Amino acid sequence: MKALVLEEFGGPLRLKELPPPEPGPGEVLVRVRACAVDQFDLTIRAGKLAHARVPLILGHEIAGEVVGLGPGVTRWQPGQRVTSTLYLTCGRCRHCQTGRETICENFIGYVGIQTPGGYAEYTTVPEANLVELPESIPFAEGAILANAIGTPFHAFTKRMRLYPGEQIVITGAGGGVGLHAIQLARMMGARVLAVDIGPAKLEAANANGAEITIDPTTHDFAQAARDWTHGRGVDAILELTGAATLPTSLRALGKGGRLVIVGFHTGSKFAVEASQMVANEWEILGSRNVTKRELAEVTALVQAGQVRPVVSGVYPLAEAESLHTRLRQQQILGRVVLEI
Repeated sequence: MKALVLEEFGGPLRLKELPPPEPGPGEVLVRVRACAVDQFDLTIRAGKLAHARVPLILGHEIAGEVVGLGPGVTRWQPGQRVTSTLYLTCGRCRHCQTGRETICENFIGYVGIQTPGGYAEYTTVPEANLVELPESIPFAEGAILANAIGTPFHAFTKRMRLYPGEQIVITGAGGGVGLHAIQLARMMGARVLAVDIGPAKLEAANANGAEITIDPTTHDFAQAARDWTHGRGVDAILELTGAATLPTSLRALGKGGRLVIVGFHTGSKFAVEASQMVANEWEILGSRNVTKRELAEVTALVQAGQVRPVVSGVYPLAEAESLHTRLRQQQILGRVVLEI
């Protein structure tokens, strides 16, 4: 099979011919049809994850077809179309047993690190990670369901508990997760103030349903949020950026507000006064990816046309390096996908 291999952290992706992987017990062999390119890929190839080892095949946003079954697999058949969640979990701990496998007590790792990734014609995925992909959803769109749409879905429904009529700030709103977060918030009846850098991302945020768009390099989005809410501050904030925007996000948050942190690529440390948290009864929460059940729900929403996957381009496998460069330079709107 053709595969892009990372042989050293910080090094190039090399196109190679390799034997297809063999599915082990509980695993499914998938013919990869599409794999999205994600910021997490850049984190991995830069060597910023302590448990990642080279050589490896990147790619964790996968859609394809089942072509082989490992020992003990009974839930899948060759020919079925599938997409996959990212986390490798035990399935036995108290969190896995109660539908919160994203915080598995025996967390094993990630698709695309501890297993071969989707930058290849074939990969193996645990059957527990797979969700059926309807014929009506193209593979390129199916590849982005878990991370780009599932991540904000989990944040809004399980962590933030967003209500109709609420006013919310979304930072990093012009990225792959952010644009779908805007759509989901609007679907749930909320009003959105979108924060990102540059006119292209702000235009995309507006096109996906944002009521107000703010570039934080030229305007104070906390003041804009206060003006928008007649001085009281917003009900909720989805933080997709990290340390660069967190202090301003706190200034934008109203009494009883909820701040949910998903992304922290600009840094993860910030300070908050305990007295402010008490006085305002703020909730500051973390949110981690998507569960298998939620991915099935997201798939149904897309199938019903309630959420529109934003795929800004589909490219051959050999274009991965140039796409990583564009992603690093923040030149990509929504998600770009490799067609394998």
